[in-house]
Amino acid sequence: MVIAVCGCPGAGKTTVASATAGHLGIPFLTRDAIKTGLALSSASVGEDGRVRLAGDFHVAGGPVSLRAEAVMVGAARLLAASGVSLVVESSVLSHDLLRALLAGGSRVLAVHVVAREAVIGRRLVARAAGGGAIDQQLLSLFQQGEMRRSIFAPPEGVDAVVEVDTSDDAAPAIERVVAAVVALLGPPRTGSGPPTGPATNRDPEPVTREQ
Repeated sequence: MVIAVCGCPGAGKTTVASATAGHLGIPFLTRDAIKTGLALSSASVGEDGRVRLAGDFHVAGGPVSLRAEAVMVGAARLLAASGVSLVVESSVLSHDLLRALLAGGSRVLAVHVVAREAVIGRRLVARAAGGGAIDQQLLSLFQQGEMRRSIFAPPEGVDAVVEVDTSDDAAPAIERVVAAVVALLGPPRTGSGPPTGPATNRDPEPVTREQ
């Protein structure tokens, strides 16, 4: 079982993914953490004693981001093929990632984390106020309308989809995620009928891949 969490920056996907992994007690892979680890491997220390990351780190979707994606896909492929359940989180669930998970025989539950545009905008403004180059780039893209919700929707081919709305800024409501996990881990289906049990909390019905 792999729980793949996606969503627009500022929607709260890392919070939801972390809470889900903690609740279930399973590993958590996040592209942002891998990206930071890659950047630190080539970082330097300035005269002021502060760690300085390479310039490419500060480019959203740049070379370091692409390397982090490749590392994450490789790690997820290895874990899935070994039968390890995990949570993986990235803004966009790439087709490479989905293929790697399905090749390992995993059932994939996609969790699309969303929030109202005004809420996401407020969160991105708060992040950008910290002066981070990536946060400022993301805010600019959001304000230009380049970060539509549909861009971050899960791809076809997953076993089920759950949508989690974090607009109220409360603790992440992972009960729906856990319920979908339980449904997917239920008795194997026989025949070609639709899955029984609540595997999703949005319409349309979850996409079910052929066995």
